Amino acid sequence: MSFVSPEFALLCLLFFPLYWGLASRPRVQRAVLLLSGYALYASWDWLFGLQLLAYSLGIAALGGWLARRPQERLPVCVALLLCVGCLVFFKYADFLRDSLMAVAHGWGWQLALPVWDLVAPVGISFLTFQAITYLVMVARQPRSVRPLPQVLLFLCFWPTLFAGPILRAERFFAQLDAGTPGRARETAVALYSILLGAAQKLVLATWLADTWVDPVFKSPEQYGGLSLIAAMAAYTLQIMLDFGGYTLIVTGLALLLGFELPLNFRQPYLARNLSDFWTRWHVSLSSFIRDYIYIPMGGNRRGLARTQANVLFGMVLSGVWHGPHWTFAVWGLLHGLGVVAFNLYKRAHGPALPAGLAQAMTLMFVALAWVFFRADSLASAWRLLQGVFFNEHAFWQGPIGPKLALLALWALFLRLSRHAAVLQTHAVAWMETSSVWAVGVVLTLCLWGVVALGPSGVPAFIYYRF
Repeated sequence: MSFVSPEFALLCLLFFPLYWGLASRPRVQRAVLLLSGYALYASWDWLFGLQLLAYSLGIAALGGWLARRPQERLPVCVALLLCVGCLVFFKYADFLRDSLMAVAHGWGWQLALPVWDLVAPVGISFLTFQAITYLVMVARQPRSVRPLPQVLLFLCFWPTLFAGPILRAERFFAQLDAGTPGRARETAVALYSILLGAAQKLVLATWLADTWVDPVFKSPEQYGGLSLIAAMAAYTLQIMLDFGGYTLIVTGLALLLGFELPLNFRQPYLARNLSDFWTRWHVSLSSFIRDYIYIPMGGNRRGLARTQANVLFGMVLSGVWHGPHWTFAVWGLLHGLGVVAFNLYKRAHGPALPAGLAQAMTLMFVALAWVFFRADSLASAWRLLQGVFFNEHAFWQGPIGPKLALLALWALFLRLSRHAAVLQTHAVAWMETSSVWAVGVVLTLCLWGVVALGPSGVPAFIYYRF
């Protein structure tokens, strides 16, 4: 069930009053939250609910095993391998099978491997990384092991269950122990986030997808060079509005449940280099790669060459994490090479570029890399990039109106990005100081506008794929 569907909105109107009404009975309230997570997950497919339960029971058992074997490396390695093994089995089995058969065919061998035909549970990539944070927490501090109901609640916490952000175990349980969950916190911030996220997704991201991204990426050979560039710029903005909008919605929902989620975006398209970009984009993923992979591999403590190799490995892994396709690997590789190149340039004391030029160059690189992230195959990505310069159609072919609208949207987006924090502060302050009726009328009108301008159906979020 999508977080922007009418059915989910109706369920929220029924669920939240019940949830808040149980604030004086926290154990019952947590049980309701637990059941709601499984019910929401099973609404996609009842088998997913059983898989989530079995997986969570396994993680809880591994956590208990780690707590009983402190300071031993073997249990930690086995636990992490089993945890990651589930992700590989469900998400990469067919990809590995096809790749092995292709390699064997290239060497002239006849290799036939069985077809698994597996359906990966929704959000298994996010679920796996959250489970890893729990296992590592227990391995480092055996006394931090949690009872089974709390582990189940952590792994089925529905605001982060489908597409993140990646919520670390220590942060979730610290809030659970503090006694703050149960009542809505920062209600004005929550409502502002939900409404803004819905507008970004339903109105802006949907218009970009329908007008530019989907038709052009599907048949790039039918468009001129400028239209292909416009499609690249459109997808660069679409994925930000789509995933950023999703994050805003679930952040608001979590606040209504009494939990605070980690910050996942810090205006990434204002970054002036790729290293800066990855401190702003999908922060919960980039910080996970840094803390659980890059630093354990040695980080920057083993010389320049090893440091850059660690950076490159981490970025390629972040690409592969998104899915079993070579396009994601190339996307991660491009970003890895870009970050390494920037690190070497900085180490050589290259001259600092003007801020505007640095931001424009970074954004152009990011937009170019997004082509591989969005394309169905490497060949499709290459056709689109080739078509920018080598095309049977005129470069300027196509109506100018949509291109000007796209340019205006980009200009508005970059302008508002620089003042996003101030705008939120003013909006929240107005909501907190105005009457309930005034706030209700304004929110209703804004919501009506989103529904009126949005699509007729319920569009899926891009990151539901992962």
